[in-house]
Amino acid sequence: MAELAVLVSRFEEAEQSGMDARAEGVRARKYYDGKQWTEAEKAALAKKKQAAITINRIRRKIDWLLGLEMQTRTDPKAFPRTPKHQQGAQAATDAIRFVCDQQDWDGERSGVWGDMLIEGWGGVEVIHDFRPPMTQPRVVINRYAADRLFWDPHSREADFSDARYKGAVIWSDAEALKEEYPDAADVIDASLSADFGGSGEFEDKPSWQIWSDPKRKRVRMVLMHYIERGVWKWAQFVRAGIVAEGESEYVDEDGDSLCPLIMASAYVGEGGDRHGVIRDMFDPQDEVNKRRSKLLHTLNTRQTAGIKGAVGSVRAMKAELANPDGHVEVDAEAVEAAGQLGMKAFEILPNQDQTAGQFNLLQEAKAELDLMGANSGLAGKDEAGGASGRAILARQQGGLIEIAPLTDRLSHFTREVYRQIWLRIRQFWTEETWVRVTDDERNVRFVGLNQPVTLADRLGQIPPEQAQAFVAQNGLFPGDPRLQQVVAIDNNVEEMDVDILIEEAPDAVTLEGETFEQLVNIATSMPGAVPPDVLIELAPGLRREVKDKLLERQQQQQAQAAQQGQAQAQMAQQGQQIEAQAKQASTAKDAAAAQKLTVEAVAKSIEAQRLAVYGV
Repeated sequence: MAELAVLVSRFEEAEQSGMDARAEGVRARKYYDGKQWTEAEKAALAKKKQAAITINRIRRKIDWLLGLEMQTRTDPKAFPRTPKHQQGAQAATDAIRFVCDQQDWDGERSGVWGDMLIEGWGGVEVIHDFRPPMTQPRVVINRYAADRLFWDPHSREADFSDARYKGAVIWSDAEALKEEYPDAADVIDASLSADFGGSGEFEDKPSWQIWSDPKRKRVRMVLMHYIERGVWKWAQFVRAGIVAEGESEYVDEDGDSLCPLIMASAYVGEGGDRHGVIRDMFDPQDEVNKRRSKLLHTLNTRQTAGIKGAVGSVRAMKAELANPDGHVEVDAEAVEAAGQLGMKAFEILPNQDQTAGQFNLLQEAKAELDLMGANSGLAGKDEAGGASGRAILARQQGGLIEIAPLTDRLSHFTREVYRQIWLRIRQFWTEETWVRVTDDERNVRFVGLNQPVTLADRLGQIPPEQAQAFVAQNGLFPGDPRLQQVVAIDNNVEEMDVDILIEEAPDAVTLEGETFEQLVNIATSMPGAVPPDVLIELAPGLRREVKDKLLERQQQQQAQAAQQGQAQAQMAQQGQQIEAQAKQASTAKDAAAAQKLTVEAVAKSIEAQRLAVYGV
């Protein structure tokens, strides 16, 4: 293990070398929060009675990028490396998603993304926690704020993969720290009177003591992960000594030592200079604020010229000009004397050229800021009007190319977090575990991991004929203890061999809206061509519960219509039967009448023949 002096030296090296980057990060965070004027600048403006105006266009840019991450969130998915691991891949997917939901990974990821955009770097720690009364270790994701992280100053990679050490600063109450580490109580007490002697970086927040106990004692502790002879180790130490230390208990797929602290940065400049996207916005934002302030001051300022004595009091004249209904009186003799000299006794000097110049430069500064980050096309604004959803999407995709390096680094960071979550599951979930999985808004199921399968369970999973043959062959009987023997482990996480990927979700909102509009047009022009339930399912913007209610009502209406249709069909069938019977009766009647006529005709013929023969 490393000595305290070595650990302190590494931390102070990281602290000193990162001062400029950290100072820029603090400035970037202030600019995002709208604190864009220094106290000296505001004091100088106050002397000139000029307002310190802040038009915060940086927040809008950063919030759009934050919103982009929120709108394109995706779930992890495990893919099998061999055909026999297909079932295990689905179980692995369910397990990783369960941990992400339990640890609010979406919120933690958004926090890291915000730190990357503003300060320039961020990170989380994927560890495990197991304490009574837990029955199963829990995978934990801890996020560290950007102003608490430090790293090897010789690191150059955006993901810090080449760093020999990295860590975080943790402030804690001395008493709470001694409760957690009772064996290090003397070291913690000694640190209260000691100091790192550094640059003042990583100070406790808040730095002022409002709403706090003046007797409360806080201790700065450093958590450092470092690699030594190919093995990752860790140490928690204060200035007076080491509180706790050990080798990393986390391993990768090959059993090699692994660092649980995962970090990422937005940009890495020359010499390992790490920064966020706001660096390029500092100067244009300052120009917008200062030119807007100067423009307003110029519009409210009147420069005057005149001969001495033209006005009774220059101070009073300036006060009158500052009033919307002000009135300035000029001495008549001074006007006459000035006229004789070919001069004006008093005049207000024009400043339209200065105003126009400030306004034009202000517009240029705004345009420069608008081109950074989320421009109108990238934000999906249809300035011309009438563009189709596909055209808007194409314009957005073209704009996304500009921020692709940023989103790619976020994706790389996310994949590494998913990978380490799965590694923790494989390493520490050794007992039977059930996770709750929500497939969609309506279906909830439970997935068993490391689930023991007894002989009775296995016989119930095969065809009855095979089960009966197996029972007869092995002489099994009801209540046989052999039936409760564990013969296999389903979804054994230790044996699962999978790749963890991110399901990239395209920005489908615009396309869905356009598709829905086309279906509505088809349904309008060709009634009955598109079922109503299809339109309800594809309607963009409707919440799931609203769709369910509409679909349920649609089904009820269809059922009622079907019942009415059946009743009408029965009535129509009965009417057809009655009509057929009437036709049949009429036909029979006509046949009987025809037969009667035939009989009568035959009888008349016979009678005529008889009269012809016998004459009587």
